[in-house]
Amino acid sequence: MWPLLHDWQTSARCVLAYTTTGHFGDTAVMGVIPVEGNEAEPGDLFAMAGRHDPGRLYTAMTPDEQRACWLACSGFSARLLGAPKGFEVTTEWKLDMARTVTLSRGTMYGHGRVTAGRMRIVDNEIHARAVALLKSAVEVP
Repeated sequence: MWPLLHDWQTSARCVLAYTTTGHFGDTAVMGVIPVEGNEAEPGDLFAMAGRHDPGRLYTAMTPDEQRACWLACSGFSARLLGAPKGFEVTTEWKLDMARTVTLSRGTMYGHGRVTAGRMRIVDNEIHARAVALLKSAVEVP
């Protein structure tokens, strides 16, 4: 989990979580952790990914696949490199308002599918720790 503070066009900010599911983690799962009072939450993660112009990197794909690849890259990179102010934890979660895109040209960042939505962390202490990531990075009204 880590704070995302740079949605280029909207100034949206949020706490993102990345995990994997399926056989050998073939599905990347990205979730926005809801933070009470955060009116700058980006909402649809696929739309947010589109605002980062992923078509410049992923040229031979549909727009949905380009966005899915941008999300998979963001999650994979944050986990591999350790996102600033982020943390890694194993916990139970639930994903709401999810959307899945299957990559037609094979895997990217080890994933053949990307699912994104709003993630609820079941453990209240871990949820509070995730919320604190955003609150320590920016002042939430």
